[in-house]
Amino acid sequence: MAEYKAQAQRLLRNAIAQVEEIRNTTLPHVEVEVITKQWAIDTWGRGYADQDLTNILREEKIYKGLFIIAENESLYQANVDWAGNWGAATWNGKIYIVKENFNPWDLPNAEATFVHELTHIWQPRLPYVTTFDAEKAQASLTEGDASYMGDFFINKTQQATTLTATLVVDQAPLFLIRTPLLKELQLSLPTTISYLNYFPYDYGKKYVAALYSEGGWATVNQAYKNPPSTTEQILHPEKYFVNETAQQITAPILAENTWTQISTDSYGEYFIQVMLAKWLSIEDAKAASSGWGGDKLTYYERGNEYLFTWRIGWDTHYDACEFFVAFNFMMNNTGAIKDRFCYWHINDRYLSIGWDQTTSTVLIACSNNQAAVQQSYFR
Repeated sequence: MAEYKAQAQRLLRNAIAQVEEIRNTTLPHVEVEVITKQWAIDTWGRGYADQDLTNILREEKIYKGLFIIAENESLYQANVDWAGNWGAATWNGKIYIVKENFNPWDLPNAEATFVHELTHIWQPRLPYVTTFDAEKAQASLTEGDASYMGDFFINKTQQATTLTATLVVDQAPLFLIRTPLLKELQLSLPTTISYLNYFPYDYGKKYVAALYSEGGWATVNQAYKNPPSTTEQILHPEKYFVNETAQQITAPILAENTWTQISTDSYGEYFIQVMLAKWLSIEDAKAASSGWGGDKLTYYERGNEYLFTWRIGWDTHYDACEFFVAFNFMMNNTGAIKDRFCYWHINDRYLSIGWDQTTSTVLIACSNNQAAVQQSYFR
């Protein structure tokens, strides 16, 4: 253990010098802590998941209601498994490395991991956001920047030693363990959850690459003063550059006032793409989600019953039509029983979709109460 930590500290010192040079900054004193995989699972996985269990179970109802995860898949377990397979993480100003997952003699990848984590140490604090979509967008800046820095360091190092420059594998953020254990991680998570979790690293790195191409590190740094607000801006950086933000969407008025509103959220273009791509081709999913303009999902409870409504605004009438058709095709593939046009039920859940052609808006409703879904059309 002493030799392991000494090697890690040597890499950390070298990585500090690299980050300070690349970003023209001075980093604070940073310590490295060696932890076990079980500690990571207990502290970052199960620890946080247990604290947020009620909300995770509500989120799971939404995910299952939209057919993003299967009936036998657990969103709670996905949270635990994700944290249990990290190789390194920044937490409370320290860099933690997981002994079973992080090899400090695997160069240049191990040092690039420290570059990744030190970028997090440097990053300015971003404004607090409250929606899934905005959180993924901001994480795409912070994780994308850190991942891009890891790649930048590797290319810089390999060029300096006359080796052919290579990029880090796009799908695998550096702080995670590498193959073959990474395959084990991917298999332990629902595929859709893996896509959502990886989004800030994969697409975020491409977004930061677009910032860098626009004006180097100065443009990347400036993004922290005007962070992206939607996954649409990450998927289409040109929309970030012209400041195309989300439409303000209102929730429908329920037919009954006996429901208690628990939460509201916005899920964004990428979430819709992942939802559709589970059941349709990726090309069709991208086409049907790319006209996203804004959305609001509102979750209600009444005793043991739950209801959520998801109103999605689209840029054009055609975009709304394209999504409406794609969602119907998706539902035909899920195995849900079609009661009548735009109404389905399965696993004691009922779901409907409606399209308001006057506003290019689509409304999805899902509940374990059939009448609630039937009464959730546009009002």
